[in-house]
Amino acid sequence: MLTLGARFGAGVGAAALLSTSLAACGIRFEDGPPRAAAGPSRRPVRGESFLLTLRHHSTDLAALATSLGGPAKGLPARLAHLHRRQADVLRAELLHLGVPASVVDGAGTPSGTTMTSPGTPPTTATSPAAPSPTTTSGATGPQSLAAAEAADLGPTAVAALAGVPAEVLPLAGAVLAQRAAAAALLGTPAPWPEPTWSEPSLAASYLQGTRAAVYAFQVVAAQSPTGAQRTLARTTLAVLEARQGRQEALAGAAAAPPPLAYPLPYPVATPAAARRLAAHVLTELLGAGARDLGSTGGEVGPLGSVVQWLADTEVLASRWGVALAPFPGLT
Repeated sequence: MLTLGARFGAGVGAAALLSTSLAACGIRFEDGPPRAAAGPSRRPVRGESFLLTLRHHSTDLAALATSLGGPAKGLPARLAHLHRRQADVLRAELLHLGVPASVVDGAGTPSGTTMTSPGTPPTTATSPAAPSPTTTSGATGPQSLAAAEAADLGPTAVAALAGVPAEVLPLAGAVLAQRAAAAALLGTPAPWPEPTWSEPSLAASYLQGTRAAVYAFQVVAAQSPTGAQRTLARTTLAVLEARQGRQEALAGAAAAPPPLAYPLPYPVATPAAARRLAAHVLTELLGAGARDLGSTGGEVGPLGSVVQWLADTEVLASRWGVALAPFPGLT
């Protein structure tokens, strides 16, 4: 298994820092930092090692999910499909960035490294092995997949994400959000650090969409008078209200007063219309979250928060019948 979460860069000084930070995450260099496979004249692109690792781990996760078996529409089977799609798209993006195919299609990890995830056997660059559904930590079945999904997350992963080229940041950020959503749906929610923001106005810009979603779910809850739909509506509303409160606290004086109401896309007067509105609003909120990834300016605090909010929205949307996506908000 591969554990993400290190800032990757070029140069001797960056390589030394990289080696230290990766060792803390369970990623160790057996023979020194990775060297470009395309010859000494090629300068790696920004975030290249992180993106390569993200792609290779997508392949590993697909293999692990497939090994669990189960029904074709079960969660592991759906995640296997998503991870294969991630690997394909990330490959195309790396090639587009100018990374040689010989590097992109190399062994299962960047050259010269051995990646390990907590509780999983190492995968070497020379002999990539299919992940085992039983980990040495004792997790089995879906729990092993949940642990592997969550292993890609954390503060160092967000710091590495902040270092990728701006045009790839929404795509890579959506992959991390999908990892977090998958872990949560499998029963292992990822821990998120307390973010540090330097621009309250940035939080204020995200607040408007959250407030509109809260208003819509107040309507959904009101038009879901009984049963499981009412319970789900109230649960979703509570999550969005908590996010709204957090964004208001981050925005401080930059937050404008909320309007009395927001326009709805169509009249909602029945439980069926309420369910349709719920799926519509969460799909729109996913798209907004993916766009917000590109508006953070690569600042680690806001970037981590947006990845978390995007992941949480993907979980909520799936519970309302919205299909999981390999790149939440982008597909």
